[in-house]
Amino acid sequence: MIIVAGTISVEPAQASAFEQAVKTMIEGVRTEDGCLHYSLLLEDRAAGLVNVLEMWRDEAALRVHLKLPVIVNFFNRFSPHIRGMTVQVYDALNARPVPM
Repeated sequence: MIIVAGTISVEPAQASAFEQAVKTMIEGVRTEDGCLHYSLLLEDRAAGLVNVLEMWRDEAALRVHLKLPVIVNFFNRFSPHIRGMTVQVYDALNARPVPM
C-alpha cells in the first residue's frame, strides 16, 4: 500500500475555490481502481491549510491517478496559488488495526 500524506498551503483567497474543486472531483477519485482512501481537507480557511491523506493499492495506481486529466487540470489551476507543500509518498508495509 502507498500512502500520500502531508499538507498543502494555498493562498487564503483561493481556499474556497480549492475546497469546491475538491468537492467536485472527490467522488470520482474515490472510485478509481486502486484508491483505498482519498481526503483533501481544508483545515484552516484563513491560513489556506489543507490536510492531504490518500491511500493507494500500489504506486502504479497512484501514477495512473496523477496522469488523469481531472487531476492534471486541478493542479494546473491551483499550482500558481500553492505557497508550500509537505506532501510525501510513503510505503506502508505492515498495516494493522490501532491497538486499543
